[in-house]
Amino acid sequence: MGRLAIPDIRLITMTALGPFSWRWPDAFESFERGWAAVVTMDGQEFHIRHGIGRRNVYGRSRVHSVTWVEGNPTVEGVESDDFDRSASLLSLIKTTKRHLRPGDTIPPDYASFPVVVMAEEVRGPYSPRSLAVKLRQEDIDGWARHALLRAVAWDRLPKGRRNRLSLPPVTGTGPAPASVRPHDDTEVRAAVVAALLKYAGQHRATPQTPAVDFTPDKEANEFIRTNSFAFLVGVLFDQGVSAERAWQAPWHLRQRLGHLDPERIAADESAVLAAINSPPKLHRYTETMPRWLVLAARRVLTDYDGDAGAIWSDQPSADELQARLDAFVGIGQKKAAMAVEILERDLGVQIKNLERSDVAYDVHLRRVFLRTRLADRDDRDHMIAVARELHPTRPGELDLPSWLIGRGWCRPGVPNCVSCPLTHACPKDIERAAQVASA
Repeated sequence: MGRLAIPDIRLITMTALGPFSWRWPDAFESFERGWAAVVTMDGQEFHIRHGIGRRNVYGRSRVHSVTWVEGNPTVEGVESDDFDRSASLLSLIKTTKRHLRPGDTIPPDYASFPVVVMAEEVRGPYSPRSLAVKLRQEDIDGWARHALLRAVAWDRLPKGRRNRLSLPPVTGTGPAPASVRPHDDTEVRAAVVAALLKYAGQHRATPQTPAVDFTPDKEANEFIRTNSFAFLVGVLFDQGVSAERAWQAPWHLRQRLGHLDPERIAADESAVLAAINSPPKLHRYTETMPRWLVLAARRVLTDYDGDAGAIWSDQPSADELQARLDAFVGIGQKKAAMAVEILERDLGVQIKNLERSDVAYDVHLRRVFLRTRLADRDDRDHMIAVARELHPTRPGELDLPSWLIGRGWCRPGVPNCVSCPLTHACPKDIERAAQVASA
């Protein structure tokens, strides 16, 4: 191990954690509870997390623990056969990649640990006849020492000294624990909605600052804000590609066509097809999107006298405007609900009865609603009903913060829970969204 003396390891501070989940390469594992601690070793501070859950191992379901050092899973523990009496778990001693066997020299660092033979304490298929420490499941000091010794032996500690003034946030490598007790779903949902609305408040438009920029291109943004048909095209294109790419499409179309006139677009589908498919292509749906765009132009001509702004210029109610947009081929509920919110929030369009607005059934919102337990299942009508129930004055107001958080933090796989605006309210039920795919 390269050490001349037994390291001085001290537990400095510790706090209990609620339930959390961890994503292994091939599966999620849920932990019923845990602890986060700061431990020093020879004066250097390290963050330790210890979680207790349950999994099938050595022939049956057993209590299972994992101890992380600086966000890296380092040692595992498994329930002993006498757990009901001892409340102890066993963890193999590995100073190299192989197990220590009976008769091997036990490193001096482990002199203070109770050492047993795994196969004699855990009888089951594949239980190895190897040396293991036997620690009570809640012996955080012991688990921290064991994990740090393993990390030293395998050279997995970060280099350089770091001093902390307080307990650091739980590592972002895996999902962080919740600070709201998750058994009370009513309380959790209220806390999550409050956190979403607080975050939404940071993105309210002012006369000088829009709530969101559609694209990184100022000219493209201004075109969307000042040309009603460009806005409609942006809504139409916002599917199957990044939002930025979708909302830049109207600007690029005008450059390629020389115009963005609904009448000329309706009359020349071949030109639209060529403009969208010229490299670089404006959309991945190279056949479908030109057809949808031509159909949209024709509906604007027949139903709105060629003026896309007439779709929303008569102060419609939120549900009426959503229905008008939904009637366009290629828009549908998701994009229609999104457009209602953008028009009112960002573009200053007068829309009545915002209590009739809805969230968009978008992949980002779906992950957020499931992982926060706002929704019980991945179902469009259910999630819309949930938003109406939890924020009846304006259900659609939950849409933007959910989309931004889903896109920025609550990503597929392992989310970045540590810095997420919802982290103190969210129960982080990560695996509930494991099957969410694009609509």
